[in-house]
Amino acid sequence: MSAILSVFSNRELAFLIWLVILLVYFLIKNRWRYHLKRIIISAFTLKLVVIYTTLAIYASIIVILLYLLNIWGIFLLKDTVVWLIFSALGTAFTLNRIKDFGYFTDLIKSNIAVTAIVQFMINLYSFSLITELIALPVVAFITALSVYSEYYTENGKDYQKTHSCLNKLLIIIGLVYLGFALYKTIIEFNTTNWNDVSQQFLLPLILTILFIPYYWGLTLYMNYEIMFVAINVIFRDKDKYEKCKIKFYILYYGHLNLKRINRIKHKIAFLAYQDAANYKDYFKKAAQAPLYMKSSITNKMKIKLFNNIGGCCKALSDLQLGEFSEWKKLDGLNEFYSITNYYLIKKDGLSNLVLSLQGEELYIHKLELSLSILSPEERNYAISKFQESVLNIVRILSLSLPDDIYNFAKKNDCNYSDDIFSLSIKTEILGNMESFTLAIKSK
Repeated sequence: MSAILSVFSNRELAFLIWLVILLVYFLIKNRWRYHLKRIIISAFTLKLVVIYTTLAIYASIIVILLYLLNIWGIFLLKDTVVWLIFSALGTAFTLNRIKDFGYFTDLIKSNIAVTAIVQFMINLYSFSLITELIALPVVAFITALSVYSEYYTENGKDYQKTHSCLNKLLIIIGLVYLGFALYKTIIEFNTTNWNDVSQQFLLPLILTILFIPYYWGLTLYMNYEIMFVAINVIFRDKDKYEKCKIKFYILYYGHLNLKRINRIKHKIAFLAYQDAANYKDYFKKAAQAPLYMKSSITNKMKIKLFNNIGGCCKALSDLQLGEFSEWKKLDGLNEFYSITNYYLIKKDGLSNLVLSLQGEELYIHKLELSLSILSPEERNYAISKFQESVLNIVRILSLSLPDDIYNFAKKNDCNYSDDIFSLSIKTEILGNMESFTLAIKSK
């Protein structure tokens, strides 16, 4: 027993002890026992079991190969299992959000970032078991309060000072942990097996890189499954051959490219309006990248950023109002657009912001930011968020405005125009809804 326990650090033992205590508590209480049972049932549905199984098989193959290459040793077993549960499995559950290969590049970078190195150093040494048993719930409680205060700060509640104070406290605690780790590193420098330590540090990076093919394959499977289910629903009245033909075209034009697959996926809903003879051409066009991605940047618009569609979308994404859709043509019109999802002013609220871009195939000529206020309680915070977004848009587009334009929220409407662009902010009340619309047009 002592040999098994010696594998774990005091911090890990403290975590396991508290985990057992919580599980026992949940099992004793009838109400919590019911919820725990539901969680376990949900966690072991057939599709999730398939993910667990394939992940374990793939991990076993990787570990055997690393062992044969003398890169992996039995002393890394615990670290490998921990990585699989908390990193690999966690990543597998977020794969539905992946749009392109850039996600995996960021995943690799996160393993060599300064924060990853600091986190590794902190976890390298631990305090006494009693200290860790006391510290763990305290840190967990402060972290929970910080998350709680951040949530309500984003929803317009005045918890900014509380959130700031809690974050500073967490930084101090982190510095104490880091200071202790550095102290132990210096004291035990000559007795530490740095070869083992370096292997422990590099293990997450190596596993992350080697798991990319698994993540990629699972992502492709998930996306194709979503589309095939949609095809079965949309064409439930068609025969099996017709549905198989449509699925073949999806596979043929989507193949292993996530960007092409996502373009097709976003246009699946319109497939029902296509003539059967046009399925092949429809998917071929749907999978193609917008023309601006293959062309040089134009110089038609006086707002320079409007000439670079991709660059403009990327710059405006810093507003964190949502991700832009791909630049696409309006059906029946020679007009192109890109739009964000509706951004809720408060996470549980009704009022929202939406940002859109309009233009030709190779450039943007108009930007619109629309605020819809559907709750009087959210009005002040919503207008404040709208004002903040307007100022940030003006800054991102490098536009010059007179000072009095910034008081637009106190006016009904305002307009401004010069040789480069025109700007208007209009307000409107429709029943219980109040709206503000910013429009910026380039000349």
